[in-house]
Amino acid sequence: MTNIFVLIGASGVGKTTLAKAVVRCSEQLVIPVGVTTRRPRIGERQGIDYRFISHKTFQQWQQENLFIETATYQNEQYGILKDDILELINKGFDILTILTQDGLQTFEKLFGQKVTSLFITPPSEKELKRRRLKRDNWKALTQEDDIFGMNRAYDFKITNDHLGIACQQICQIRKMVKEGK
Repeated sequence: MTNIFVLIGASGVGKTTLAKAVVRCSEQLVIPVGVTTRRPRIGERQGIDYRFISHKTFQQWQQENLFIETATYQNEQYGILKDDILELINKGFDILTILTQDGLQTFEKLFGQKVTSLFITPPSEKELKRRRLKRDNWKALTQEDDIFGMNRAYDFKITNDHLGIACQQICQIRKMVKEGK
């Protein structure tokens, strides 16, 4: 059975870095390629990290109901295509994705018990600010998406202090979920 693991947390907690590291050392676990209207960051590649598209194309795809989930962050749009998720499920892959709280709720409604939520936190607010500054994310510094204020029950909470340890924790969680524990 396919399982869907959702990483959730504020901008700068290391969700993308963590997801890529976990997938590199895991079999049959994939990250669906998301869609975004933002410009690629240094080192990001079209069709691998994201599908980078125009706002006009995004709106067209949204009107055609191609997305399973969309979100707007810093005036840029993000989404995950329905067909991508269904194709991965049909091929028997486990899925690791990054979502907002609203996206998580959508996935839980659609996929029920297949979804496991993993709340990612930094070791401290000071470290979160340092990470955001490092990637020149000035807007995120002032936004009210502070992870310490996200109130909701998640299946697991992981503090992303050391990448290797956080990866191991996610791999252990995946193993437990697959074994039905």
